[in-house]
Amino acid sequence: MKHCLFRKMVLLLLPMLCAGALYLTPSAHAGYFNDLFDGVQEMSELPGEVNKLKEEYKSTVSKLEEAQGTMESYRQQNEALIQQNKKLTETVQSLMDAEADRQASSKRIRVLLITGAALLAGYFILLRVLRVVLRR
Repeated sequence: MKHCLFRKMVLLLLPMLCAGALYLTPSAHAGYFNDLFDGVQEMSELPGEVNKLKEEYKSTVSKLEEAQGTMESYRQQNEALIQQNKKLTETVQSLMDAEADRQASSKRIRVLLITGAALLAGYFILLRVLRVVLRR
């Protein structure tokens, strides 16, 4: 009797445990086909990504070459401006030297004219003084 009762309990509990195990545990599957499909899909997307990266690389290289060309152009312009600046500096210096020479020449002529006028005036004054002294 004990054996019979145990058997009945086992027969009742076993289906309940199996049903509970089926409902509680997630269904386990190998996922071979899903993994295979995902792998194939990933492999098929790689050439597109590689092409995209190649295009971005080419774009970046062209931008770099353009920037280098612009930089070279600016460098050449800078050298031309430096040469022009040197020429302008030389021109300004020669103009300043010419102005200094002109001012020195003008001062010399002024001094010469004033000295000549003073000598002429002194000569006439000296003659008058001598006449007055000799008449007495």
